[in-house]
Order: sequence, then C-alpha cells, then structure tokens
Amino acid sequence: MREIYLKEFKEDSWEEMVQLYQELYNEVEPGLRTRVESSGIPEDILRVLLPDMGEYLLTWMEEQVPALGYEKPSDYLKTAEGTRALKSAILRMPR
Repeated sequence: MREIYLKEFKEDSWEEMVQLYQELYNEVEPGLRTRVESSGIPEDILRVLLPDMGEYLLTWMEEQVPALGYEKPSDYLKTAEGTRALKSAILRMPR
C-alpha cells in the first residue's frame, strides 16, 4: 500500500488540507493538544487529524489499519517516504 500512496502524494494538496484544518485545530482543547503534541506525531499530521479524531488519534496510530495494508500508522512515520505515503492516505480518508 505504501507504494501506491507514495505515487499519489501531492505536496500541494497536503498543504491545502493542513491550512483548511488550522482553524479547527486551534479550537481543540489546549490540554488535549499539549498531550498529543508530545507524542512525536508530526505537527502537520496532528493539525489535520486531531480535530476529527481527538485523543483516539493516539490509539489509531498504534492500530493495524486495513487501508494501510494492516500496518500501523506509526510504522509509516519511520521513513520520509512512509510519512508522505501516510499523508496521501490521510488525504483519502472520508470526512
């Protein structure tokens, strides 16, 4: 799955998504933001996922996700290519 997502990744689309979610991210309870920011998840991914997922984001990062080939999102973050592939997968998530 990584290779498919990596081929589809478009930096401009990702940057637009991050900008769209900035206002929603600012509305997330500050205590929750602080707890999750210390998790090591890249800031741009936090900005997109935290408003919708809340604290469940921490659990999701460690689950085997079928759409990711039953890999953990945290495993994708171990390489630059994997991180781009995860961002591409996030762009495809229903909202």
